[in-house]
Amino acid sequence: MIVNLDRHKELLHQDEREKTERVCKEVQETAAYARNMLRNVYMVSIIEQLLSREIVGVSTQYLFKEAGSRYADQAWQPHQDNFYPKNENGLYITSNIFLEDSDRENGTVYIYEGSHQAGLLPAEPRVSYREKIGSNPGSLVKIPDEYRDRKKDIIIPKGSVLFLHGNAIHGSYSNTSDRSRPWFSGCYIPKGEKYIIGANAKRQEIHLY
Repeated sequence: MIVNLDRHKELLHQDEREKTERVCKEVQETAAYARNMLRNVYMVSIIEQLLSREIVGVSTQYLFKEAGSRYADQAWQPHQDNFYPKNENGLYITSNIFLEDSDRENGTVYIYEGSHQAGLLPAEPRVSYREKIGSNPGSLVKIPDEYRDRKKDIIIPKGSVLFLHGNAIHGSYSNTSDRSRPWFSGCYIPKGEKYIIGANAKRQEIHLY
């Protein structure tokens, strides 16, 4: 996982290559492209319609789920994204752009339909960034009985977008295929709403206009 790839210095810090002039320029261009994706007018318009509020960006993420990698066997535990920023009004939301076809074999996401209505639930904290190889990240939440039978796999083609409510319980499968499952996530919240910055996420208000 790469966090805040829309911020040049943050992305450069996570890049393990020698910091040559070419690499620095490439990183700067990538960061600018990622910021433009976060600010995509269609994406922003849809989220503002969903929340009926003016929104700001707070962070970006890139998840690889790379086939054959040390993390390929990793499966995220059922969790709520809002466990991390902890917005008390449940208004944290992400847009997730699938960059390749996604199915159960290459580690797609599953959700528990309607679970966003349960509010922010107690969870078991787990390391979810630079975690140990072989561990399954995601701060594990106990699924309320009324949602246990409402698990649904997200089988989705390349280029599609999943808008995910911050309180929706979801997780992902291991990648047992020879196909990677990369996606780009933009993280948003209505302007003026409170959230936790986070030591790793380093959330900050990013104006979108």
